[in-house]
Amino acid sequence: MKALLLPGLDGTGALHDDFCRALGLDCEALRYPKNMTRYDDLCRHVAEHLPTDPFVIIAESFSGPLAIQIAASRPAKLRAIVFVASFAQAPRPAPAFAAKALQWMPMKSRLACQMMQPAVMGRWANRKFTTTLWAALKTVPAKTLAARLDQVLRVDETATFGAIDVPMLYLRATSDRLVPKAAARPFEAAGASVQNIDGPHFLLQAQPDAAAAAIRSFVTALGVEAAPAFD
Repeated sequence: MKALLLPGLDGTGALHDDFCRALGLDCEALRYPKNMTRYDDLCRHVAEHLPTDPFVIIAESFSGPLAIQIAASRPAKLRAIVFVASFAQAPRPAPAFAAKALQWMPMKSRLACQMMQPAVMGRWANRKFTTTLWAALKTVPAKTLAARLDQVLRVDETATFGAIDVPMLYLRATSDRLVPKAAARPFEAAGASVQNIDGPHFLLQAQPDAAAAAIRSFVTALGVEAAPAFD
């Protein structure tokens, strides 16, 4: 089985090297076009890049609703979905102007990335990750981040769960300051297994080994042989 990783709001796929190595499978972190913001458009983009061999989707944060849409279309080779610190509907209430305000924030500033660390990494924050996050965000237009956040504030895919017929795992970060604990409830109600992992919202970056171990165990239980990582 292969793994297709759908990234968070930045959409760069550049923040997952440690996790992909820890996972030990043939794992591809998909990159989203920098000007693509709507879930419907991203769904079509992902559909064009689905593996032709059996695969599992790993959906991080922003990409949870996207993975739900993809799974509801029942791709022939999809075997399971893993949701990481994600949501099926807007995780927190926010005023409509919140997303628009993001495009005026100095996201390409290293200082801004440092200021984000308490929210996204908590006590797992470190200088190396700040540098990596800064490098990734510099490549994404602020208006793209703002438009994607607007999608988050409007989304609700809870009714779509009924069309999904593959096993689901939800990894809940115990110290997540962005997505509340309650966000896991619709997944659990839809039959997903929920597993807590000690970590912040950026769970795959802060706890790559623990997250990878949980996913490998889940994949093994499916009874499908995993494809090893390429050297």
